[in-house]
Amino acid sequence: MKKFFSIPVFLGILLLTASCTRNNAQRDFEQEAYTAPAGYTETTEQGSVQNVDQDDWRTSPLFQGLVNVVPAYPNPAATNQTIQIELEITGINSVNGAEILVRLPDNSFERLDIIQETLNPGISNLYIDPLNLGIDRSPEAARGLKRVFIYDLNGQMISYGDIMVE
Repeated sequence: MKKFFSIPVFLGILLLTASCTRNNAQRDFEQEAYTAPAGYTETTEQGSVQNVDQDDWRTSPLFQGLVNVVPAYPNPAATNQTIQIELEITGINSVNGAEILVRLPDNSFERLDIIQETLNPGISNLYIDPLNLGIDRSPEAARGLKRVFIYDLNGQMISYGDIMVE
């Protein structure tokens, strides 16, 4: 007599397989994120996209369908402008806060902004002072192409993108 899997066992295996695929997709996304910055999505001071970099501001596999990322604006930015990134939250209680980090030339990370409460459906804003993109907060160190990362407060990457400071 042949033995067949029960429905609960089959569903468990199916869920485990889907979970592994999603974890692999997230890991691949994060590996892409940690490469050197290259190009940027050009935006106006009002947030209108002028030129798209296909690698910027994608939503990670873990947050697809829950978060849409509006590219950083203005981009490029002057050292005396505030840069804004909008997170459009579409899921209820789906994102446990958010923080934005920059990787500095010495490969350390610096927090640029943080939202410490669970993000409600709608728009949540993160802000960047361009001077904080440099290792010593000087205009000279801040200038150039910088990669920034957005995480939830559980340490899961939501998105990443490049910002040009002139």
